[in-house]
Amino acid sequence: MSDIPRLPEPLPDLEGELLRLVQQIPPGRVTTYGTLAEALGSRAASRWVGRQLLGHPHTETCTCHRVVRAGGELGGYGGGGAAKKRRRLRREGIRVAQGRVSLARHGYTEFCASRPLEALADWQSQLRQRVVTRNELGALASVGGVDVSYAGDQRAAAAYAQVAWSGGELLGSSTCRGVVRFPYVPSFLAFRELPLLLELVAAVRAQGQLADVLLVDGAGILHPRRMGIATMLGVLAGVPTIGVTKKRLWGRVDLARLHPDRPQRVMDGEEWLGVALLPRHAKSRPLYVSPGHRVDVQMACDLARQLLHDHRLPEPIFWADRLSRAAARAATAPAGAG
Repeated sequence: MSDIPRLPEPLPDLEGELLRLVQQIPPGRVTTYGTLAEALGSRAASRWVGRQLLGHPHTETCTCHRVVRAGGELGGYGGGGAAKKRRRLRREGIRVAQGRVSLARHGYTEFCASRPLEALADWQSQLRQRVVTRNELGALASVGGVDVSYAGDQRAAAAYAQVAWSGGELLGSSTCRGVVRFPYVPSFLAFRELPLLLELVAAVRAQGQLADVLLVDGAGILHPRRMGIATMLGVLAGVPTIGVTKKRLWGRVDLARLHPDRPQRVMDGEEWLGVALLPRHAKSRPLYVSPGHRVDVQMACDLARQLLHDHRLPEPIFWADRLSRAAARAATAPAGAG
């Protein structure tokens, strides 16, 4: 077991790193949310940067008023609104004309940055060498599903549901709760949810209740770096996994040809990454299925289709979603409620 890789510890303090970058912007200069995201190591963090700077605690010494949108528009300002942001910039010698700042004149990009998201992406690239996308499943007795739900921004509950392979009946379940310390950044979801999921899977395994394969509410190899949360969970926990999502994170697919009896391949160039499935009772909302680890694309598709019964989601994920939501609600219930 010592050869099994582990998540980087500790995970980077993305919020702290962002504030350190903002403090580097000198008076008389501005930068953009996208530039800060690039300094963090991934343009995918742009929206998170905007939300974080809008909502973080503001003081008179805070310099987040020096961050504007990509076209130079002022954008929001949680420290007093757009009017106060404009006044603060003008006091620093920045001309604001028609709600815009000239990035050519005032733009700042010379950050000294540790690029933590780039480091995590590099780690994923190394982990990718351990991914197995051939089918290693034998006869199935049961299948499992895992999902995470939130009680606020940092408290979360993870749930595991074990169901019968033949009929989808719930055989057993387990939940755990904890604090998530990494924010949601598109394509980096695994670093937010995996610590809790790995704890849950380890507990279920210790009880002898781990299913033959896990369906995960999240991407498998249908991911920009082929390292969605289902793939990472499979490799780090040493278990076969399949990813199932409601949104397509990567690849191209012909949805015009999609039919409940006719799944469509999701491709990246010539590479077959997954399939789009259409549940019979939700014809306009496809699911996207891809291998996580130790399962091939065809088997991932076949299993997911056979586990679609009376709900939009395959039964293991339906139950895991339901159980995780209940556990998250319980975490926020007042003492003595119910």
